[in-house]
Amino acid sequence: MRAMMKQRREARIAKQRALTTKLSDFPKIQAALTREIHAIERQFARHEPETQRLLQSIPGVGRLTAAAIIAYVGTIDRFASPEKLVAYIGLDSRVKESGTSINGKGYMTKRGNRQLRHILFNAAFIARQKNPELKAYFEKKLGEGKHYFSAMCAVERKLVHVIYAVWKRGTPFEPARERPVKHSSVV
Repeated sequence: MRAMMKQRREARIAKQRALTTKLSDFPKIQAALTREIHAIERQFARHEPETQRLLQSIPGVGRLTAAAIIAYVGTIDRFASPEKLVAYIGLDSRVKESGTSINGKGYMTKRGNRQLRHILFNAAFIARQKNPELKAYFEKKLGEGKHYFSAMCAVERKLVHVIYAVWKRGTPFEPARERPVKHSSVV
């Protein structure tokens, strides 16, 4: 809303320059929205701060993303596996099938919360840039001929698995260590 108000203000300023009248309400509205945003962010920070810190240890998951995940999911103990969390969010695929035939390609069920999927998509976009494993996974999916958004949704699902693991274990995210290459001597 704040960005929208800024854009409206700039458009109004340009229009007003032509008409030479005053703009007094937009700065007041923008300041009020900014104060409200800060108040909401403070409320977010007070809700389960330990869990938020755990989730923020994952590349791509920031303050607001962690708070939103906790708000929408509630407690991780509701889910027996990461796939159940994926299904709750609506990132699982559905396939049209009748008997033994499978018609067409699979689609996301989208039965979960739209805002949470949007938040996680943005988190996956950042995580793909900061986490070498997710970047390699994304590139692998592109190499398989997947469309950009299909590959991003695959990264998003993988990120949900990481979120589940970190939250369930109660330990911060640790990037995968490089495995030492074993050299065998051939004689």
